[in-house]
Amino acid sequence: MLKKIMITGVLVGVSAVALAANRPSGYVTICKIGQTCSVSQSTNVAFGADDRFVYKVLNGSFSCSVATFGSDPAPDKTVKECSIPSSGTGVSSSSVSSSSSSKSSSSTSSTSTGGSAECKAGATIENKTVDCGGKTIGLSCPGDAEGQPPVITLKNATIKNVRIAASGGADGIHCTSGSCRAENVVWEDICEDAASLISSGTKFTISGGSAYNNTSNSPGGKPDKIFQHNSKNSTFEVINGFTAKGVNGKLWRSCGNCSSNGGPRNLVVNNVTVDGTIGSIAGVNRNFGDKATIRNLKIKGYKSGSPKVCEEFKGVQKGSESTKYGEYWNTANCDVSKSDVTAF
Repeated sequence: MLKKIMITGVLVGVSAVALAANRPSGYVTICKIGQTCSVSQSTNVAFGADDRFVYKVLNGSFSCSVATFGSDPAPDKTVKECSIPSSGTGVSSSSVSSSSSSKSSSSTSSTSTGGSAECKAGATIENKTVDCGGKTIGLSCPGDAEGQPPVITLKNATIKNVRIAASGGADGIHCTSGSCRAENVVWEDICEDAASLISSGTKFTISGGSAYNNTSNSPGGKPDKIFQHNSKNSTFEVINGFTAKGVNGKLWRSCGNCSSNGGPRNLVVNNVTVDGTIGSIAGVNRNFGDKATIRNLKIKGYKSGSPKVCEEFKGVQKGSESTKYGEYWNTANCDVSKSDVTAF
């Protein structure tokens, strides 16, 4: 009997491993690492394994390699594949996409693909997935002033494979209700914030993609945060190879002085790269029970204490200024060890 249980356990483990794919959902493999691939037109090519991918729009012959795609999304995997969308090129321009994953936690009822009419600046997407196919959209960017409109509003929805124009970032992508996901989104530059979890949003997942945070859009040349978290009793995830470039300010901040402020607000960071100079990764409100869980974080030129990884604050109500306690490790609010952070 014990032997049967052990065999069953092994089979279950093998099945679980088999669930991980070497190509995104809806993609077909055209070659494997070390081989030469070829596409006849500009195509959004995925490279990776084990549900971890980077993307690049390519045309003609290319090597299926880390050198071609600029990063290794699955360094622990020897066998990696290059794959393309099973229908179409997956692009509507020659734009280059970045990291992504095929998994989605949003509860959606339908899918629109290929840069559909629903993928446009100012749109509200509700209870569905919209695949923009590499399309570039945007509004305006007068600076980093509060109160700008969102480029896209998600209501229990997913948007994927889209670029936010450098001159049109406005207030980025808002999640205002339910579980939302931004997959393989590239922010060419951040205006106010790249994305915000507000109102009654319960979870916002940033899966893959990248955001460039310049200094020119902000007064004094000091942009603030990339991701803003206002909604209480909710979770913000930044995962699956997301890359912050040319950054400043913070990667994420739990609102320090919102109206009717409180918590808890939770952050999950896993397999994220910071390629530039940043002030800090996360800011949590200790008194509201916030928690930041950080794993597999890579920071360019990181040295202990520079930049700050997880900082604890005292959250306050609108009209007051939040107080900073400092950087912390392995606490109830900052669930991160120094071994979770590596320099490159």
